Amino acid sequence: SMDGPVVHHTVADLFKSNAKVALTYHVMGTSFDLFNTAGAVLGGAAYLIPALRRRVPSVWASMGTVGFVMGTLGMVLGLAAKANIAAKGDNATPIPYNDEGIQQRVDGLSHNFKVLVLDLSVWSGIVVGATTLIAAGGPAKLRLSTGILGVAQALSVGGAIGGIGAFICIYNNLPPKDDADDNDDC
Repeated sequence: SMDGPVVHHTVADLFKSNAKVALTYHVMGTSFDLFNTAGAVLGGAAYLIPALRRRVPSVWASMGTVGFVMGTLGMVLGLAAKANIAAKGDNATPIPYNDEGIQQRVDGLSHNFKVLVLDLSVWSGIVVGATTLIAAGGPAKLRLSTGILGVAQALSVGGAIGGIGAFICIYNNLPPKDDADDNDDC
């Protein structure tokens, strides 16, 4: 069953026909999404450091660089965690890592509101970042670094804005807290 509102279409749908590829996409994609968003926030805060501010074209460049680096690190860590679980094979818990276990994981992810809304939102943000980059006429026009680094910064910032939007959406769709759970008479 779905753990929140239905998310009909995401980029993850492109990989549904191959469970191993779908799981790898999830491990890499979700890790990038989370780490990139956190990294962009850290990059924005780092821009407050005067020495960094003198070396970086703008707060957006700082956010994009730290977000991209952290997102890439997230993908590596996600793949390492997957490799660790895969190495356990049938002994992996709570679900064995075999063909049936992989399919069970993928089936669960295909109904996970939080994962799906994060996937959809970050990719939407990346598309907005790319569109903004093209419309502006390149990264320098957006006060980003020049060349491929500036492109990565624009896409990273777009994805991070999408990620923040996903977190807001997830928060707004949390089930209401039951007042009975607030009983402090223990």
